[in-house]
Amino acid sequence: MSYVQQVLQPDETVRFRTTVHWSIYFVPIFALGIGLAFLAWHYMDQKANLLLLLGAIIFGVTGVVLALAAWLKRFGTEVAVTDQRVIYKRGLIRRHTVEMNLDKIESVDVDQSILGRFLGYGTITIRGTGQAVEPLRDMADPLQFRSAILAR
Repeated sequence: MSYVQQVLQPDETVRFRTTVHWSIYFVPIFALGIGLAFLAWHYMDQKANLLLLLGAIIFGVTGVVLALAAWLKRFGTEVAVTDQRVIYKRGLIRRHTVEMNLDKIESVDVDQSILGRFLGYGTITIRGTGQAVEPLRDMADPLQFRSAILAR
């Protein structure tokens, strides 16, 4: 059961739910691609080149570690807008949660790069009375998220 489902009040309903965008896998895929290119170059070269094999191993292991970290970040992050509050949870073992009532929210800022606009991700900053939620980076569908908060 997800964290959001566990903390919902009996009369509370979820308006919108999102998570970290899949674009966080770009760097691990790039590292794995370089590792595979080094490996292919190693096998295409007629003489055994240990340096190419070492580069393939380093980039391959780096790509796998980065992919695992990205997966854990994506799997461990939940963001939801209910009819009463915004819920943000990050982490699997060590958990960090922030909840803010909708009536305490003053503004919702969305920052998107060109690639973010094209692929549908961005950074969301929620500003409330007396506090601000930390920027939620690389979130999928940030404009729908903002609309779900502002549609009271």
